[in-house]
Amino acid sequence: MISQRYFDEILFYHEGGVDVGDVDAKAERLKIPTGEEPSAEVVKEKLVSKVPSEKQPSLTSFVLSLYKFYKELHFAYLEINPLVMLKDNSVVPLDMAAKLDETASFLCAQKWGEVDWPPPFGRAAYPEEALIRDMDGKTGASLKLTILNEKGRVWTMV
Repeated sequence: MISQRYFDEILFYHEGGVDVGDVDAKAERLKIPTGEEPSAEVVKEKLVSKVPSEKQPSLTSFVLSLYKFYKELHFAYLEINPLVMLKDNSVVPLDMAAKLDETASFLCAQKWGEVDWPPPFGRAAYPEEALIRDMDGKTGASLKLTILNEKGRVWTMV
C-alpha cells in the first residue's frame, strides 16, 4: 500500500517465491481516491481474482481490514512480503515494512505509542530541534526546525 497525493494504491501479487521478479510490473493494482473506501466486490475483482475462489473471501476481508488499519494509523507505505494463507484460509503476514506519516503524530501519538524518529542522516539532533519536534507532536500546526549551521546568523521562516 502506497499513499500518493490524490489516492492510495494497493498492489497485490498472487504468486510468491524467491524468483518472483519485478513485482511492480506484475502486481494487480487498485487506486482508491482520497476520501473513498473500496468495496469487497472491487477488491475481489481488481486484486484477488487470480487467487483460487475458495480463498478469495478470506483474502478480500484481510485486504479491507489491512487498508482500514493503514488509514487509521496514517501509514504512508506498507508492504507485506511474504503473505501466506493456511489450509483453514487464515491469512498470516510473515514480514512487514512500513513508513508512518510523521506529520500525523498529533493525531496518532497515542495509537502509535513511543516512536523514535531518527535524526537526519549523518548527525545527531540538536536540543532545539528536539524541542520543536516535541511541540509539533502536540499541535495540529506543522512545526519544523532543522539547524543547518549552528554558528549561522540567518534564519529562514517558511
